Amino acid sequence: MIQKLFWGCFYVLFLGLFFVASITLTIVGVNVLRNARVSEGWPTTTGEVVASSVRASSDSDGTTYYADVSYSYVVDDHRYVSDTVSFGEYGSSDRSHAEEVVARYPVGKRVTVYYNPELPETAVLEPGVTWSSYFPLAMGLCFLSVTSIVTIALFIGKISAPFLRVFTL
Repeated sequence: MIQKLFWGCFYVLFLGLFFVASITLTIVGVNVLRNARVSEGWPTTTGEVVASSVRASSDSDGTTYYADVSYSYVVDDHRYVSDTVSFGEYGSSDRSHAEEVVARYPVGKRVTVYYNPELPETAVLEPGVTWSSYFPLAMGLCFLSVTSIVTIALFIGKISAPFLRVFTL
């Protein structure tokens, strides 16, 4: 009985954490998409690229390459530094994608910076929505859907898991 209770509590805790992570990813996705959409109407200023390189991150799944581009700009006599090239940026196992971004933004290049007039520290070099702007929201909604379906199915008895019977009446 104790073992069943342990595994039942573990499963409920796991679902709860997965649900919170799904909600968090969905909220992040909504913010990325919102910023991408409104960024085209943001005011602009001139900035300068201060760092530009390809960064590699390796793990058991392989190597992922990122374009690390930082630029400085001034708004209302305040200097800011940002590293957002576009909303929905992503790493890729294809190094050439990161190299293309870095090639567009070499150190010292003068760039047009689109900045949020309410939060000038939020800025972007390539405004607007791209397919990758939808990715965080899509992933959050997928995880949220799966978590919800599993939870509902579990509690109406469609999934049988012996260690979860402690939660059935």
